[in-house]
Amino acid sequence: MNVKWDKRFLDLARLVASWSKDPSTRVGAVIADQKNRIVSLGFNGFARGVEDLPERLGDREVKYKIVLHAEENALLFANRDVEGCTIYTWPLMPCASCMSRIIQKGIRRVVSVENENPRWQEHFRLSRELAGEAGVEVVLFAETELSE
Repeated sequence: MNVKWDKRFLDLARLVASWSKDPSTRVGAVIADQKNRIVSLGFNGFARGVEDLPERLGDREVKYKIVLHAEENALLFANRDVEGCTIYTWPLMPCASCMSRIIQKGIRRVVSVENENPRWQEHFRLSRELAGEAGVEVVLFAETELSE
């Protein structure tokens, strides 16, 4: 583990998150291989060709049914095998559903930031449980550690 590279890729995930059109939560993901080469990027949003209409983005019930998470997009956009890679996510660690996809694709490490939002704690707990069972390392940084 190289903390310098982890911080660089988390900074990149933060930048990628800014590309999302979601008005409430912008999430970015970066997949990098063992040689610190970028394999793929993704941010949360609707599928290609689906309009980012304000009424969809503003209606949580509708949005959650059709949005692709940043991790999903990064996995879909990868033009090569991601087995053994690391995925970096900002500002949330992967939800349980995304963690299942990450595990299935053979990613060995997840790096993200600590997030105390009560709405997501059950997802994060389940994600960590799944990762532990599958032997996927989870590394969480406090935001204060990243500004150092």
